Amino acid sequence: MLTIEPPSATFPASGGSSTHTITSVNESRMAFKVKSSNNEHYRVRPVYGFVEARGKMKFEIIRLEGPVKDDKIMLQYAEVPADETDAQAPFKAGAQQGDVTILLKTN
Repeated sequence: MLTIEPPSATFPASGGSSTHTITSVNESRMAFKVKSSNNEHYRVRPVYGFVEARGKMKFEIIRLEGPVKDDKIMLQYAEVPADETDAQAPFKAGAQQGDVTILLKTN
């Protein structure tokens, strides 16, 4: 399982960025994929990646200028072998163990 802190973000309509921490509470390596309800106004870095067993990594959400609107980002995850090198591969194969949603607000 992966968790994200903070679990939400608020941005001005003029745009901005927010940094979050993805934490693995598993004893296994996890791959993740990020999906957005609004690809026109949001960018994320990285879109795909790995979190080592009991590890942490930073994740950035960037909001471009646009109208006030509530959105969400979903981080899907799946357990992967330690030797997996392609973070996209498990998701192309249909693997997904769970997901975490980040609520995005604009003011």
